[in-house]
Amino acid sequence: MKWTGEYIVNANDIDMNFVVTVSNICRYMQDAAYSQMEADGLSYEALFDRGFAFVLSRMNLSIYAPLYSHDKLEVQSWACESKGVTFSRCYRILRDGAIMAEAVSMWALAGVHDKKLHRVSEFDLPYGMDAMLELDMPARMKIPEGVSFSLVGEHTVGYGDTDMNGHMHNTRYPDMICGFIGGMKGQRVISMALNFVAEAPLGETLKVYHGESDGVHYIRTVRENGSTNIEAEIITEAI
Repeated sequence: MKWTGEYIVNANDIDMNFVVTVSNICRYMQDAAYSQMEADGLSYEALFDRGFAFVLSRMNLSIYAPLYSHDKLEVQSWACESKGVTFSRCYRILRDGAIMAEAVSMWALAGVHDKKLHRVSEFDLPYGMDAMLELDMPARMKIPEGVSFSLVGEHTVGYGDTDMNGHMHNTRYPDMICGFIGGMKGQRVISMALNFVAEAPLGETLKVYHGESDGVHYIRTVRENGSTNIEAEIITEAI
């Protein structure tokens, strides 16, 4: 069962091209997810108080049309069939009944203190479920062999980036990534795939590497200890 809420695009959610940024699209989707959790009887905050937190593992996002300031939106979110240690959730944004964006995400449920991953079979979560979306992109993003990466900058995780766990919030990454692929003037993101490998805590400085192949952008961020933080695939088109 899908949860549906009404949203109005804030004038501050747009970029230099007068379209809503990818991070803000993700925020609408995630707010819808939090709203469903609360409406179904176990909010994110209540889950956190019990010592658990959902941690994003993968997200595939397709944006079919640009969104503009003061657009009236319907945003849907629902849980999907899950197994093992992977909890699945989907999202959809509609404007005037037409689908503007869709996303599929995979989460882990971790202990707040011990970081232990918990299996789906351990819980009977009350969240409404519906069928998994099928997007026109691979379920798992993989960077092609032969992509040449170069260091394009650094990003230090600050107060404005962090979530209640003290790590960079997953919705902060898309706009940060777009700032490193170059040439976003006159361009909009039509698809983005994100693989979250390791969290980035407050104060961590990430090295950002960029590569490109057949018009597709690839980003890899690397933590101070040399481990990968995230990998991403981004496709843009002219507005």
